[in-house]
Amino acid sequence: MQSIERIAAPSHSDANGANGHIITMREFLAEPRVARGFQDLKADAQRLRAVADERDRLSERAAEAELDAGRKARTQEEYRHHRLSFPVGLALATLFVSLDALPANLAAQTFGLDQAPTWGITAVIVGALAAGMWAVTHYHEGWRRWVTIGALAFGLLSIGALRYWFLWVTAGDPLAAVLEATALTIFTSMMVWLGVLVLSFTKPRAVSAAEANARSFRRKAERKATQEKNLLRRLDAAKTEFLADAQLFSFRAFHNDGARNQFLDYVHAELDR
Repeated sequence: MQSIERIAAPSHSDANGANGHIITMREFLAEPRVARGFQDLKADAQRLRAVADERDRLSERAAEAELDAGRKARTQEEYRHHRLSFPVGLALATLFVSLDALPANLAAQTFGLDQAPTWGITAVIVGALAAGMWAVTHYHEGWRRWVTIGALAFGLLSIGALRYWFLWVTAGDPLAAVLEATALTIFTSMMVWLGVLVLSFTKPRAVSAAEANARSFRRKAERKATQEKNLLRRLDAAKTEFLADAQLFSFRAFHNDGARNQFLDYVHAELDR
C-alpha cells in the first residue's frame, strides 16, 4: 500500500473531485500525533497478519504431527493402553534400579577388591538388573521371555547369596546374615518388579517423541493465538481512538453530513487496507 504521506497533492482543479479526501487526509495526518498513530496502526495490522499466518502454519504442523503420532501408535497396537511417556517411564525405571546401588555394593564387596573395582562390579550388577527389567518388558511371550525371567531370578538369588556371604564374614552371625540378605534381596526384587511395572505402562520412544512433537507445535500455536488476540484487542482500541480523532477533524473540515461520512468511509478504507 502506498503511504498516505507519499501521495502527491492533486492540482487545484480536482481538489474538490475524487481526490479531495486525499488532501483532507493529508491535512488530518499533518499533526505528528495522528501521523504516528496511523503508522502504528499500519504496523500493528501487518504484525497481526504475520502472527495469524504463523499461527495457521503451526496449527497445520501440529495436525500433521498428531496424525503421524496416531499412525505410529496404530503400528504398535500392543502399546495402545500405555499411558506413561517414554522419558517419564525411563526416568522412573532408572530411579528404581538406582535405589539398589547400595545393596548391590554389599554383594560386590564379597570379592574383597579395592573401592574402585568394587563400585565397578556394583555398576555391572545394577546394569544387569536394568537389562533384565527391559528384557522382561519387551519379550511378551515365547521362550525368550521365560529364559529372561529365569536368568533374572537366578541373578537375584546369586546377589542374595553374595550378600549373605559378605554379611556372615563381617558380622559372624549366620542367622543375622540370612535375615539381612533376605531382606535386601526382597528389596531388590521389589525395585525390579516396580521397574518392570513402570516400563510395561511406558509408550515406545517413537510414539512418545511423535506425541511430544505434536504437543510442542500445539502449544506454540496456542501461544500465537493468544498473541494474535492481544494484538487484535490493541489494534481495535487504537482504531477506535484514531476514528474518534478523524470524526472530530471531520466536523472542522466539512459542513455537511454527506461529505463528512464520505471522509470517514475513506479513513475506514485506509485503515482496512
